[in-house]
Amino acid sequence: MAGALAGIKIIEAASYVTGPFASQLLADMGADVIKIEEPKRGDPFRGWGERNYAATFCSLNRNKKSVTLDFRTDEGRDIALKLLAGADVFIQNFRPGVLDKRGLGFNDIKKTNAKLVYCSISGFGPTGPYRDMPGYDTIGQARSGLLSLLTDPGKPQGMGISFSDHLTGMYACYGVLSALMNRMLSGEGQHVETSLLRASVSFVAENAARYFETGHVPRRKHRTTTAGVFAFEDQDGLAFVLHMSSPEKFWLGLFDVVGKPKWAEDPRFNNRKARVENYDALNKQLAPIFRRGKREDWLRRLIDKDVPAAPINTLDEVFADPQVKTYGFPVEVEHPKMGKMKLIGNAVDMSRTPPSIDRPPPMLGEHTEEILASLGYDSGKISVLRNQGAI
Repeated sequence: MAGALAGIKIIEAASYVTGPFASQLLADMGADVIKIEEPKRGDPFRGWGERNYAATFCSLNRNKKSVTLDFRTDEGRDIALKLLAGADVFIQNFRPGVLDKRGLGFNDIKKTNAKLVYCSISGFGPTGPYRDMPGYDTIGQARSGLLSLLTDPGKPQGMGISFSDHLTGMYACYGVLSALMNRMLSGEGQHVETSLLRASVSFVAENAARYFETGHVPRRKHRTTTAGVFAFEDQDGLAFVLHMSSPEKFWLGLFDVVGKPKWAEDPRFNNRKARVENYDALNKQLAPIFRRGKREDWLRRLIDKDVPAAPINTLDEVFADPQVKTYGFPVEVEHPKMGKMKLIGNAVDMSRTPPSIDRPPPMLGEHTEEILASLGYDSGKISVLRNQGAI
């Protein structure tokens, strides 16, 4: 069955994570995505491995076609304009103003395609003092306050995942889908804009609300304390977590499992306010208890009592997890030239138009001739364009 976005044509001129992730989410839903890449080099993520086909690139570019174009040439820009004239969505993550200088800005394109949804993604947005600064994931995390909630003062560390990049891609996808829905009602396209900083600041709304309410600046420990989040190690150093939240039954179950049922009557631990105030004392008493047993035994006993508990899985453990297996992860795809690879599947399912992975990540420029031919270029003209460096 066709995907939910079947018939939607998307042009992507983006690299690294934000734009490619946004368009991949849409491609999984059936949209036809053409990825424009720089000739010879392509998306820089391609070079983060072997054969110009790195796993990092592949994780963000399935279900797409690749065409190589050099926007800096008149011919390359003209081809881009022809592609955009027949597109529904354009997703780009150049620095603000770059495509305007090349005649490919929103105001340029809407003259010939008023229905286009034009999505711009940048580090900091089109205005403001940081407009022209380079924007990378960790910079977005840091300036937005997100990183201050993920690491501790006195021992700052960067994160092992491109958190702000992926958040920004999801917000961009959200904006594009909303604009497409509005176009169905109004018949008009519009400019969708987001940035690493804007998306990441928006994402920290929960902690920001606490700051607005109390005036106190939250750090990582604030949430773990108020939400009853604990992390422990067993006798073998295997880590696991508890998320106790508020329901009393979780706490009664925990106290019973660790052999301390009387803690339910202890004024330090017998209500939420007391547990927040005495979080460190409770953590200090629980840690040595959990070190005296095995993680699998503790988790079995906690889960039997309906206590929210889980191992801190490494990725090899994730894909051996029986629940993850029910999602069909990982998904194996095969490129006719580059061979088989494993990818993560989509995060949602849909009963009538489910997302799917129908096309492996493309080789650089794999579909250039096919796409140019669809625009009316014959083999001779394509050869000339290639010799000129336009494609």
